Amino acid sequence: MIGTLIFALLPIVVTIALGMYAAKIGDFEEKDSQKLTHLVLHYALPMNIFAGIWGTSRKVIIADIPLACWIVVGMLGSYLLVWFFLKKVRHVDASISVLRALSIADPSVPFIGSAILPLLFAESIASIDIGISTLMINIVLLPIIFAQMASISGEHVTFGARVKQTLKKPLVFSALSAFVLSILGLQIPEQLVNTFTVLGKSSGGLAMFATGIILYSRDLKLTRQITINTLAKNIVVPCVIWGLMVLLRMPDDVIRVAVVTLAIPTATMPTSLAIKYKSGEAEMASTQFYTTIFAVVSLSFFMLIL
Repeated sequence: MIGTLIFALLPIVVTIALGMYAAKIGDFEEKDSQKLTHLVLHYALPMNIFAGIWGTSRKVIIADIPLACWIVVGMLGSYLLVWFFLKKVRHVDASISVLRALSIADPSVPFIGSAILPLLFAESIASIDIGISTLMINIVLLPIIFAQMASISGEHVTFGARVKQTLKKPLVFSALSAFVLSILGLQIPEQLVNTFTVLGKSSGGLAMFATGIILYSRDLKLTRQITINTLAKNIVVPCVIWGLMVLLRMPDDVIRVAVVTLAIPTATMPTSLAIKYKSGEAEMASTQFYTTIFAVVSLSFFMLIL
């Protein structure tokens, strides 16, 4: 199991390291990471998400309602609780509160999960989990984040206009449109899959390479706050959801999939947004790096216990 996890996480670590090396020898600079991030957020990732969701059958999407509910509770619940605590109790900077809460609530299911989950569970279970998680992240969580960041950055617009702007974001629009097509039973023709995935499959690699550049530019540090972020993401959130599910006597198979999904390392989105809005880049990139490294231990722990 540990060997499986190591080889599933190794490509992520190597790609981040390559980005750091490229920045060290002068091939890429910090401004280049911003361009790569723009490419990921506006072109590559939307295409990948669109193909992935549209390629998920309606039957798969509705097959496991309890799992979907617990993933929503885990992601959205942890985000709202952490954000409220940071912003309202600790009075942390508004943008940092959003990004830090997102780094704790947003597992990298489309990227790291797609490599790990099929190795740990049956192919059908992994497909359902990845499909549901991708929908929840892009249709529920990210619209909230985009709306908050737009407000923080000084875009003084009405709520209706803000919702409209959020829906027009390439990443959000691609997820919603693909979700509608899939629910209507309109499956993507096989001949069209490569049209979206040729560029779309590069999104994870590009995002991690850009993370490496920003890590080198900002200096990789393990601060107290980054340690808290890492432990909260990899241990605390999965344990809290695990406890709630046991208390409510959920089926063991649903508990296993939900807990392992929420224990997956932080996604690239917090780092990408930090670079875009120039807020907390080093903390988000370091959190992503350390949650990925520590996942070898934390995911092994949850799999052995469960």
